[in-house]
Amino acid sequence: MIDFLINRYEAKLAFSYINEFTEIEDIELDNEDIYSITEIINDSLFPDGDKVTLNKYEQEINDVLYNYAKTEKEEKEIKRKLRNHIKKHRLTDDDLIWINKKDIRLCNWIWYLLYSKSYKEMIRRRNNINDIILYNNDNTHEERYISIINGFKKSNYKKEDKILFINDLKSIWSGKIITYRKVTDLIDEKNIEQAIWAYNYIVKTFKPRFDREYFKINNENDYYNIVICYFDGIINAYEKNDKFTSLKNAWSQKKYRDDNNGKKSYSFNMSIDIAKKLDILAANSNRSKNYIVEGLINTEYLKLKK
Repeated sequence: MIDFLINRYEAKLAFSYINEFTEIEDIELDNEDIYSITEIINDSLFPDGDKVTLNKYEQEINDVLYNYAKTEKEEKEIKRKLRNHIKKHRLTDDDLIWINKKDIRLCNWIWYLLYSKSYKEMIRRRNNINDIILYNNDNTHEERYISIINGFKKSNYKKEDKILFINDLKSIWSGKIITYRKVTDLIDEKNIEQAIWAYNYIVKTFKPRFDREYFKINNENDYYNIVICYFDGIINAYEKNDKFTSLKNAWSQKKYRDDNNGKKSYSFNMSIDIAKKLDILAANSNRSKNYIVEGLINTEYLKLKK
């Protein structure tokens, strides 16, 4: 039983191989399902892999080989060679090794790129592959990684075209994404409170539906990873810098408000040498000048109450 086709491009390869192997010229895919070679390769798969159509093709192949082969052994041998022929034209694990499962940032970027409109915008400018299907219920890193790998494998394009596309992604990643360090320098991966604040700021200010359309929060680390992914997914450099500046300024204002919570500024005229003396006291005690002044005032105030 032939049961290893994963896309329509492989179905075309299989029928072409059988035509050549058996020298039977009238073996063709049904007209209502398949048209020209170009249309086959560019025809998108449904998310379920178009299993009904593929099963139909596989059944046709089985019927042809059953009628052609003189013995069961000969039929098995043809199927073995056919399987090997298909595998030669299929992406291998080595071809996809760059998509490192352990690299959460990389996987998130690829998944977001392929799932969002930015993917199609980039493809129109750089490539022709536009049928990689991902699922909108990929809620975990594991699910997103599997979805990416399956999406590449099931895409209806030649292996060589897929490799070119992967190399294109590599170039963008190394040249424009991983080298942009402003966000990772600002947001501390270990500061969960800051990551949550940044995530909420993005949802509120830039992308109101970001948390519902793309990523789900499963654990505290997701906040940081999603913030980084949001900026990684912005293709336009000016837009990315503008939004980063907005985020950075908002964070600075928040820190200032938090640091001055419960405090008030005071202005007094004092002797010229007070500033120097205050600097010396602060340096010797390894404390801030504010702390020194408050401490002296509190000490004198306590004396009055005794």
